[in-house]
Amino acid sequence: MPRLLRGVILLIGGVIVVVLSSCSNDASSTSAAPSTRTSAASPAGHVPPPPKVGQCRNTPSGPLESDRPPGAPVGQGDDPGDWVDQTPVIDCSKAHTLETVAVIKPVELTLALVKQLAGSCAQSEGVNYLGISSPSVRNLHFAVYWPSPAQRAAGQSWVRCDVGVRAMTACCQLAAQTGSLRSDVGSDPVRFYMCVDQVPDPNRSQPLTSCKKPHRGELLPATIEADVTHYPSTTILNKNGRSGCAKLTAHRDDRADLVITPFWRPFKADWSGGPLTGFCFIHRKTGLMPPVR
Repeated sequence: MPRLLRGVILLIGGVIVVVLSSCSNDASSTSAAPSTRTSAASPAGHVPPPPKVGQCRNTPSGPLESDRPPGAPVGQGDDPGDWVDQTPVIDCSKAHTLETVAVIKPVELTLALVKQLAGSCAQSEGVNYLGISSPSVRNLHFAVYWPSPAQRAAGQSWVRCDVGVRAMTACCQLAAQTGSLRSDVGSDPVRFYMCVDQVPDPNRSQPLTSCKKPHRGELLPATIEADVTHYPSTTILNKNGRSGCAKLTAHRDDRADLVITPFWRPFKADWSGGPLTGFCFIHRKTGLMPPVR
């Protein structure tokens, strides 16, 4: 069964990482349809045309991965069907979960190439459409698709880059949207930050809320990084995480009242070498965090 690209992509310098919001201008809207996708069948002999930038679809979320908070993008697997979505195009003024922000057209298309191009969706291909001008952690979820077997047989060669707004801290439940996200991320960045109405807990999926109103906890838009030759112990990760996150909050007047909850990705089981990215949740010892300005 087709699934969303399972993972999040955040743009942090050269690091790709992800995290969406409702048409009511925050990420606390009613979440998307259930995780079981129901794609409308095409008429016999009809091959859907190639996708276009700006199209919207109400694609249900794929199988959820509650252990995947923001981190490096996670591939969908080796089943070509996991990368196919035949949900029909709908008017963006109607409730939808995904919007096409880029269509890449390689000369020769293979599943291996689709996987290689997936990162481009969250970099140059997607950022111009969304109006992203500064690197930060956001609640945007990028989904990547390629043509169905019938479309490939008809000569179609493309990679569809879609974006949605997450409803939860962990991948991949999406919030319903109405209206286009074109340029919205750049013009209204706070709308796409990650805040919760509970004490932050990176080990479970929590509903997102608007950062524009008082909230219990928030994920800092900046990250920390650790170059490692072997995967550190939990004790070392916690120590280095608190130290690094403390530097990111050193300029705040309320820093003495903050509780820092760091976490690192990728998980040890997913790590195959390279740096680790650290994320920083913060909340106050008592009371709510003020609206993010």
